[in-house]
This record gives sequence, C-alpha cells and structure tokens, in this order.
Amino acid sequence: MRKPLLSIGLSQFGLSLLQTLFMFYYVKVYINQFHVNTKWFNIAQTLFMFWNTINDPLFGYLQEVRGSWLNNRLLVIKTLSPFLVGSFVFMWIPWDIEGSDWEGMHLILSLFLYDAFFSAIGVAWGALFADTTQNQPLVRVKALKYSQIAILVSVFSIAVTEKLSMSLKNFKVFQGICFGAAILSLICLWFGGQLGGKVSKKKGDEEQDLQEFLIEKKPEESSLTFNENVRNSINLTKQILSQKQFLAIVFTNFFHTARSIAHMNFASIITEVVIPQDILPSGSVKLSLFFMALTLGPQIVLILNEKLVARVGAVNVIVASYIVSFFSGLMIVVSYNPYLIMLFMFIDCITVHTIAPLFNIIISDFVDDDARKNSRPAGIPSIIFSLNALFVKPAQSVAPVLIVYLLNQSGYQEYLKNKVTTEDLKSTILLILFFTPMVIGGIQYVIMKTMYNFRRPNTRATHII
Repeated sequence: MRKPLLSIGLSQFGLSLLQTLFMFYYVKVYINQFHVNTKWFNIAQTLFMFWNTINDPLFGYLQEVRGSWLNNRLLVIKTLSPFLVGSFVFMWIPWDIEGSDWEGMHLILSLFLYDAFFSAIGVAWGALFADTTQNQPLVRVKALKYSQIAILVSVFSIAVTEKLSMSLKNFKVFQGICFGAAILSLICLWFGGQLGGKVSKKKGDEEQDLQEFLIEKKPEESSLTFNENVRNSINLTKQILSQKQFLAIVFTNFFHTARSIAHMNFASIITEVVIPQDILPSGSVKLSLFFMALTLGPQIVLILNEKLVARVGAVNVIVASYIVSFFSGLMIVVSYNPYLIMLFMFIDCITVHTIAPLFNIIISDFVDDDARKNSRPAGIPSIIFSLNALFVKPAQSVAPVLIVYLLNQSGYQEYLKNKVTTEDLKSTILLILFFTPMVIGGIQYVIMKTMYNFRRPNTRATHII
C-alpha cells in the first residue's frame, strides 16, 4: 500500500506548493504590485467564478468516460503537470504595471489557465484518494496524514517567501522563488504520477492490481457512444444531487472554502493594518514566524491527531470545529489588544485549515456509500469530487470580491497611497476578521445537524504494509 500513499503525498505536495503561494499572494500582487484597477479585478473574479463552475464538472465527467486515457488518475497527474507549472510561472510575469487594461487581461488569462490545469489534476488527485482507500476508513485517515505531511512541508514556502522578498518589497526575489517552486512542483507531480504497482487490499483474500483498482477499463468495455455517455452522466448527476447527504457536504464546504480563501488572501493585509509595526515589522523574522505559525499549525494539529480523527470520525471533528468557530468570534470584545488579535488569528487558522482536508474523507465516504446505495460496480469519485467543486469553487471568487469591496469602501485605496491607517478601515477589518467565523460557523453547524446522516462507516482495522 506504500506506493499509492506515496503517490498521494507527492502529488499533494506538488499541488499544495503552488496553491499555497497562489492563494496567499495573487490578490496582493495584482492589486499592490501590478496595480490592476478595481473594475478589471471584479471582471476577472466574475469570469473566473463562471470558469470554475464549468471546468471541474467537465474534467470530472471526462475522467469517468470509459476507454479514455483520462480514466488513469496517475497518467493525468503526470501528463498535465508541465502545463500547470507553466501557467503558474506565467501568472507572476506582468504585462504592464501601470494599471492598464493589459494587466486586467493578464489577470483573467492567468486565472483561467492556472485553474484549468489545477482543476484537472485536482479532480484526478481526489479520485486517486477515494479509489486507493475504498471501503478502508483507517487507510483513508492514513492517506490523509500523508497528504497533510506534504502540505506541512509546502507551507514553509510562505515564511521563506515573506523573509527573502521582504513582504514583496523585493519583487524580483519573489518571482525567483515562484520559479523555483514551479520546478520543484513539476518534479513531485511527475514522480507522483509515475508511481504504481500493487495495492494489497483486504477484500476476502483478493489482491487487485493498482491500475485495475484505478478503474482502467478494457477496450471492450468502452463501447458507449457519445450520446450514451451524456445520458449516463445526466442520470448519475441526478442520483447524486437528489441525496441530502451530498448537499449538506457541498453547502458547508462552500462556506468553508470562502472562509479559507478570505483567511489566506487577506492575512497579510489584515496583519499589516491592525498589528502595529513595532510588534510585527514588515519583512521581519517575527512576521515570518507568525505566518509560519498560521500555516504550519493546522497541519501539525491534524497530523498529531490522526488516531483521534479515526476514532471519533471526521464529520464529528468538523462539526465540533463549527462550534469553536462560532464562539471564537466573541473575542471581538478584546480586539483592542494586538496580541489577542494574533491569538484569535491562530485559533481561526486552526479551525479553518485543520478542518478543510477532512472534507476529502467525508466526500470519499460518500463515494463508497453512493456506490452501495445505487448498486454500482465501482464508485464514481471523479464525478462526485467535480460536482463538489461545482458548488464550492465559486467561493474562491465571491470571497475576494466581497472583501475587496468592503475594504475599498473603508478607504483601503487611500491607505495604499499614504500608508495611514484610519479608524474606519481598522474597524472594517476587525469586523470582517471576527464576524466571519461566527456567522459562517453558525450556518455550517445548522446545515450539518439538519441535513447530514452521522452514520459511521465500517472502521475495521486494515493492515497497511
């Protein structure tokens, strides 16, 4: 079982390294460095939201078409990895830093290209995760641990980038770091896609070959016509969307993604405005260590609590985090103290980024449950993960647009020019910071409690070689 888990870990590292830098910096780079104007930023985010809505289901359904090379999860990861890293590098090379229309078009093209290849590989990775741990809850938690170790290593990139680039003041250094990260990501994705071999899987006394396990079809099984494939996809979609369990997952995941994106995109901006420079000076070791704590803390917490997640169940841990999120927002009453704001940001980071990976487990559990409920010969993880993305990905565009709007209404553009913090801007940021987990955490708790079936999957011990 070690090779498939290693493939999951390497592929996760390659994806996470790029995504961490992308999510943490792209808003700040395009607004502060490339000076894209608000009109083009909003246009880009709106178009990006529609593209997100289309591309994940598209790749998900293509990866379930019988006889297609896209059925092979590992081959998808290996083949598309050069295109993903190329689009990532393209993103950080400005066309015009004077705020012209060219830079607005650069932002649109960058978002479209990067997200297309990231989505295709991400859907394959999600299906790989579900396939290699099918009906094996303990192995599923072990696979999650591998992926979190990969994320833990990848998030060091934020602390390194902040320190070496002096919080983007030395933009050439930032570009060099992004290029180096792209090369490292390409190597990891390529080798992750190369790994294969046998999967030892207790199913009576059976052993299945990994490639067979990853749903590679025989030629004679790939005889469906295009129209038959379309009808089959529509029927599968109706079956999935009719299940209240799936709707509970995607609705809560949408709000969780909005929180996560807001946290990652605006942590740097929030810290700069509400934490005095004498506590966390820009480009200092202290600031790098603070961001390191925010990014590494969640992964460390999750890795150290692998057995707790296996024993209690991922969904119960998720619901408990919503309760903590709701009550953590009450810390706004002590927001006059910058050290307590920093403590809140750490707590909020734990409840957001520790929980986000657990959605891979409950979605994979749903894949297994859906296969049993509908008597499918095999699960349809690509379609289910892509439908999840269909609902969830728009949050990546909605959150930045909404927060940028609120910041601009409170004088953020003036702050960028004169670096003078007004009480109006500081108050707006504090309200966003503290009320987001309170409101969203409460909504998520209600959704899960009213719509989700808390039946635990079979947790029989499974030997891992």
